[in-house]
Amino acid sequence: MTTAPAVHPVTPNDQDEVAGSLARAFVDDPVWKWLTAGRHERFAELSHDFFSVTIRHHTHLGGAWASEGNGAGALWAPPNAWRTKPLEIMGLLRPSVRLFGTRTPTALSVLSSMEKKHPREPHWYLAVLGTDPQHQGKGHGSAVLQPVLDRCDLEGVPAYLESSKEANVPFYERHGFQVTDTHDFPKGPRIWLMWRDPQPPAGA
Repeated sequence: MTTAPAVHPVTPNDQDEVAGSLARAFVDDPVWKWLTAGRHERFAELSHDFFSVTIRHHTHLGGAWASEGNGAGALWAPPNAWRTKPLEIMGLLRPSVRLFGTRTPTALSVLSSMEKKHPREPHWYLAVLGTDPQHQGKGHGSAVLQPVLDRCDLEGVPAYLESSKEANVPFYERHGFQVTDTHDFPKGPRIWLMWRDPQPPAGA
């Protein structure tokens, strides 16, 4: 029986490595490829600072987790803390311009449209989940999800995410999420909106 990779809360010492793992994880992501059209060949380099700022924000919220070796990261926002606040937008402005270039307004529009579809019921929000390609298929993604899913089940709190790949939907379904809707960006790709009710303990 294969042992699941260990996980830990992200610390300041981990942030650079986790940002690198996330940058590499999203190189082939349809939404990121669409938003970085014309600059995508440098995605892993250009997105590093963007993910670093995002990781710091979720670390402050107590929702940043990484697997052993920092090969995967999960960034969660706790209930009622998922909205992007003006101060966070300001912190992301410089890395966003570096990453998206002239498509920065489109990226901000995408964020706004996603927030309009966001459920209002209190929940934990999985903003980012990514595994470095060299660690994929080894259980890192599942492992790094588990701490917050366990907390959701213990406290009776739902969870929510947007999947930017249809191929990832079955993975999330195995963890209790269900597709509740889809959202198509204008002249862009589709995302899958997924909700998870708290699960009863095994054998209950």
